[in-house]
Formats: sequence, structure tokens, C-alpha cells
Amino acid sequence: MRHIGQSGKIFTLSAIASVLVLSGCGSTPKTQSKPVVVEPTPIETTQVEENVTPEHKLLEAKKVWERTRDKEQRNSLLLQAADLYLQNQQPVLAQQVLFEVKEDGVSERNHSYYSLLVTKAYAGMPDASADELLAMLDGVMGTGETAFQKAELQTQLYSQQGNFAAAANSVLQTNLSDEDKVQRVWQWLTSIPTETLSTVGKTYPSLSPFITLRELTEANASSPATLTTELQNFQQVYRGHILETTLPDNVLKATQLIDAGANDIAVLLPLSGRLARTGQVVKNGIMSAYYTDVEKRQDEHLLPRLRFIDTNGVDTQHLLDEIGDTKFIVGPLLKDTVENLIPNLPVGVNVLALNRLEELIDQVNANETPTKSRLTTSSNSTLDSGTDSAGSILTDTETQEELHALDLATSLNYFGLAPEDEAKQLAEYIFNKGYRAPIVIAAQSSLYQRMDTTFKTHWRALNNKENKRRTNITSVTFNDSNSLREGITQALDVAQSNDRINQIEYMTNDEVYNMPRSRRDIDAIVAFASPQDTELLNPIIEASLNPYDGKQVPVYATSRSMDYDSGKNQWRDLQNVHFIDMPWLMPSHNWQPLQQEVEQAWQNQNTMQKRLFAFGFDAYQLLPQLGMLNTLKYLSHEGLTGTLSLNEKGEVIRQQPQAMIRNEKVQVLSE
Repeated sequence: MRHIGQSGKIFTLSAIASVLVLSGCGSTPKTQSKPVVVEPTPIETTQVEENVTPEHKLLEAKKVWERTRDKEQRNSLLLQAADLYLQNQQPVLAQQVLFEVKEDGVSERNHSYYSLLVTKAYAGMPDASADELLAMLDGVMGTGETAFQKAELQTQLYSQQGNFAAAANSVLQTNLSDEDKVQRVWQWLTSIPTETLSTVGKTYPSLSPFITLRELTEANASSPATLTTELQNFQQVYRGHILETTLPDNVLKATQLIDAGANDIAVLLPLSGRLARTGQVVKNGIMSAYYTDVEKRQDEHLLPRLRFIDTNGVDTQHLLDEIGDTKFIVGPLLKDTVENLIPNLPVGVNVLALNRLEELIDQVNANETPTKSRLTTSSNSTLDSGTDSAGSILTDTETQEELHALDLATSLNYFGLAPEDEAKQLAEYIFNKGYRAPIVIAAQSSLYQRMDTTFKTHWRALNNKENKRRTNITSVTFNDSNSLREGITQALDVAQSNDRINQIEYMTNDEVYNMPRSRRDIDAIVAFASPQDTELLNPIIEASLNPYDGKQVPVYATSRSMDYDSGKNQWRDLQNVHFIDMPWLMPSHNWQPLQQEVEQAWQNQNTMQKRLFAFGFDAYQLLPQLGMLNTLKYLSHEGLTGTLSLNEKGEVIRQQPQAMIRNEKVQVLSE
């Protein structure tokens, strides 16, 4: 094992003394007698034995050596000194002692103890290799406290690596309480993607009961009562296991939820005025989801009564009067209406707002009643158009706990078709693919500039996790086709390459037979632009890249660059472009019968209307699941708009599938 950071350190007087002792030991002749020695066990107590210091052990080691010349016994005492330094929170001194022991040679008998102490001394240090430390722990043999400490160190190192399955497996071997073990295993196991659980169970059989529990909660996400019954069966099957008596806290909390049982739902939408068409399409989606439930339950009387309330041109008090005693609300759709309504709702109301708030500032005065708390935002922006109303999303809503502290509605959740969410997902997707030097091209409009800003902010955060100080992003902003072409060629260095060719021709007075070369460090191109601009952009990029470089630079876009109404010419111009979009707009999705019904009922829906329809459909289906999704954050709902889950702020987060244009068709990608 390579020791790290030995040079350039300034040690205390006691450290220097220990080094001198060790140096003296190392220079003494190695002939020695072999008295009977009891193998030392690690000192694992949290309190150092009274009146025993590391210096005592160092002095004892020196005396033993002078008396017996037994290197193994001497080194055992030196290891105990290092152990005491670690217990005293002095890892640098422990490292120095361990380094000297290593230089003098570690016997087979002391090897496990030495390996355990080295791992303890270096674990958590920024320049220590977790892989090397884990490899060293493999050689640690022992039972009792030694085995417990080995498991604790493995847990720490695996979690540092992001290997949460291995960390969860290791924590079960520690001497933590059952409650701590279950909570830590559950936290890690529920952060692992569902599709990898089968492999995890085969690799770590001890995690199989936890995996079964997760699958059980996912299968019963729509009904707390059913979940409770299934958990009782689970505990019978796993009698004697740690999970029989100790379940994760959030699972227990989920069993205490009450089925939504909404018998009256108020839906707040703009059904007149300039946004009437937008509101009507969302309403169509909600009604389709409603009648889908009718078919499933075979009894219309079991479904709630839907009341649609027009929000156009009315004040907050009018909406409150219309809502009355209704406890379940879907909407409003417009940000301003959401901001004005939510702080005035009575206690006990469950809301799925169809937009997000920008900022909730707790400025409740002592003389104000809790239900009349003011909601303050830092922006007075309004929606630009009907088509952007569902997608105009703002940032940084305060947590659910703060809302409960204000004694507002019982459950507040926010669902919106946020363009910023797509930019963030695209950043993660491209970064995880291994790209590090993208060109980001953004149109000069507020929508695409917001996406551009979000992408770059999240990219920097991802870059920082790799401890990279510099983010290699090249930015291009354009406002027309000319500036688009000019910006791309400059970003790819094609213009400069042409200039160099022209300069050589001028200097030599000969024609140079060469092609302009594009930059070779660029590994991806990201576009935030309208469908029309993206159609222009892709051919420009292809024309600017040198075909003789033999390097393909992929182009990535979001759903905001896709329009499914333009015909096949569009797909020809977008050849090889990767993008993300709703499952509802992908070929061969899972809702083919529903799509046929929708096409019959509402013919010739354009792309935006299809997205708004899917938005309304998912909003209705989410409503009865909100309690469970808020409690078990790892749960998700496979919706028309994407895979939907809730974050700590109560916001619905969408993950959309990836696709690309190939042979003038949309092809869904499995990765």
C-alpha cells in the first residue's frame, strides 16, 4: 500500500520523538529471540484506556526491543501506538508510525492489524485511493471487533465510490443497531435504478429481502391500505429477518396514509379569454384520464365529481368561493394565479398546481392569521403565450415543511412542463455519456436563454463533482440564420482554418489543395432553438465538420426543438440529431388504444396540443398517488409526459426518453 503525504509535513514534538524511536529500532541488528507472544487484538474502544498514551506504547516497544530483540512483539506495540493515535484523532502521527513499521517489514501475524490501521488512517483523505484501501482490507482477517471495523471501513469506502449496493451489503456486517442498519441500507438501495436491482440481488444475496420490500412498495403505490396488508404478509415470509421487526421509517409512514378518497375535485383552468384553447386541451386530457378510470373500475359512481372552474378574469376571492369546501384541487395553470391562490387556501386542502412558484418567502407578521400569509415572489414575469403557459416554470420553491409551518394547504405539489428540467436532464445525459467539451448553441429568446443558463449551471455542478476547475463549454448565441452560420463556423474554428489556408496561398503564390479543418477537441453540440432553427442548424454543422477527420460529433436537442407536424422533410434535415421528448410522442409507446381514441375524438392535434393533452392526463392520474410519492421519494409514475417523481420541494420531476432521427424516422434509444 502506498502511503500518501509523507513529505513536507510538520510534526509535533511527540511525533519527532516517536520517529527517533522507530529509526533506532530500524537500525538495530535484526537477530532476535522468539519468546511466546500473544497476538495483539485491535484496541477498538472509543475511550482510550486510562493513563495509556501512544508515547507509552512507543517507549514500551523500545524497551521490549532492547530486552528481547523480538521485532514482531515490538511492531505489535508500535501498531497499538498507531491505534491510540487514531483514537486521539491524530491520523498524521499514526501514519508516520505505520510508515516506519512498513519500512521495517510487517510480519504475517501483524498483517491484518496493520492493514486495518492503515485503512483507518487514510480513509476519507482526499488524495487516498479508495480502491487501494479496499484491496488492503481484503487481507484483514478476524472476528468480533476486527470484523465490525472492517465492515465499517468498507461501508465508508464503497459509499465514497458511489457503489451503494456494496455499501449497503457491508453495513449489514457492522455492529450498528438494527434501526441504523435498516435506514442506511434502505437509503442506498432506494437510490439504485430499478433496472439494476436484479443484478444487485444476485451479487449481494443479503440485500434480496430489501429488494423484495422495495418492489412490494412500488407495486402497491396507489393504495396505503393494500400496502399495509402486503407488508404483513412480507413480515411473515421473512420471519427472523431484521426487516420482520424493523421496517424503514418512510415505509411505516406510508402505511399510515389514508387512501385519497377524493369524491369532489375542483379543476382550475383558463377556459375563456386568450388562453381558452390551452385550458380546453388540458381539460380534454383530464377528462380522458377520468374516463379511463371509469373503464377500469366498471362503476362510474366510484369516481369523484369533477368541477371545472374558469380562472380567466376573476379574482382570488371568487376562486375561493367557487372552491368552497372542496379538498382536492388541480390547478391553477397560470403562475400568477397560483401565487395569489395558494396562501389563501384553507387548511386541509390538497393541491396539484399546474405550474411552479418562483420563491416562497416566509414573511408572516405576528398579527396576520396563518391562512392569510403573504406569498412574495422575486419576479413579475408573465406568460408569453398560450402554448407556453404550461411550460413557463420558475425556480426554487420552498420545501413542503415550510409550507406546513405556515399552516397552509395539507399537501402542495407542483407539476409543470418545465423547459429548465429538460435542459438539466440533457446536461446529465450528455455528461454521463463521457462528453466534456460541448458547443452550446442558443437562440436569443427568453425561453432558450433560460434553458441555456440552466444547462451551463448544471454542467458546472457536474464538473465540480469531478474536481475539475475548468468547464470546457463553447457558447454560441444567434438571432437569425446568418448569425447562426457565423457563430457555428467560428466555434468550430472553420473560419480561422480558412484564413490560414488563404494566408499560405498568399505567401506561396500557389493554390493550396486542402480542406478547412474543424476543431478536434469538440465532442458534442447542444442546441436550444426552435424546430425551424434546428432544421437549419444541423446541415450547417454537418457542412462545417471536416469529413476526413473521421470523427462524428453528435448533436443534442430537447423537445422544444421538435415539431411533429412538419412532415418528412424535417426529419431529413434533422438526421442523426439526438433529443428527449415525451413518451406520448414517441413511436410504439404503451398507450396505443388511448392514442386511437384521442385521434378519433380530436383530429389534427398539433404537437403542442398533444403535449398539453398528455399534461392534463398525467395530472389527473397523479392526484391519488401524491401522498405515496411524497412519502416514498424513490417511487415514480410512468406517465404520458415521462417518468414522474417528486422532489423534496413537492415538485414533479420528469425524466423523458432519449431518441434520435435515423433514416427520416424517430428511433427511441434504450440507453
